[in-house]
Amino acid sequence: MAVHGERVAFYGGYGEERDRLVHGEIVETSVEQADVGLLTLPDGSVPGRRRVVARGSRIYVQADPFTTWGVFDLNS
Repeated sequence: MAVHGERVAFYGGYGEERDRLVHGEIVETSVEQADVGLLTLPDGSVPGRRRVVARGSRIYVQADPFTTWGVFDLNS
């Protein structure tokens, strides 16, 4: 999960939704979904086996062979 102001992004899921990226907005006591997509690597492919760490507005993804980190920033 990444958070920036009133905006949030949730990454992950099960099965076919493993690379799902959901954008939303915090409204009072809930989150309203704004958009759903897939998080992809710069070449357009999905990460597959990966490590994921989220801090603040960023979601860091390290895909197999685990040599570099990609960054999704909700702030940009």
